[in-house]
Amino acid sequence: MNQTVPEMVRIGVANAQIKCVTPQRVEYFDEAEQECFIALEECARSWVQLHNQNEDDLVLLTSEDKAGRRTEFHVARRGSHADSPEWIEFTNKRHTRFEFRSYKEAYNTLLQPLRKAGWYTQITRVMKP
Repeated sequence: MNQTVPEMVRIGVANAQIKCVTPQRVEYFDEAEQECFIALEECARSWVQLHNQNEDDLVLLTSEDKAGRRTEFHVARRGSHADSPEWIEFTNKRHTRFEFRSYKEAYNTLLQPLRKAGWYTQITRVMKP
């Protein structure tokens, strides 16, 4: 994974919150109460490049096309349940990383809505010394 320093957004700190998740984007307020968004198609394309996959394999399907298919389009990586705080980092240019107080909060606020919108995250296992 790229060594770029992520843009940190601590959900629940100083009004930082996820506004909504759509099939196109994640809209949120950062800690400075600025309204921001993450373009999910950009993240999916970056994921493909970062993982040396063939970009021709990334055909973004409509919801009707996805019916009955098991294709997963990844847009972010996340810590394992053992990580504290819980985090999800998108593969956009800013490497936006959301931190949550608990897995339950991460799941209800971001992971579940992403899955419903057709996007996935991958667990990153960090080796402990």
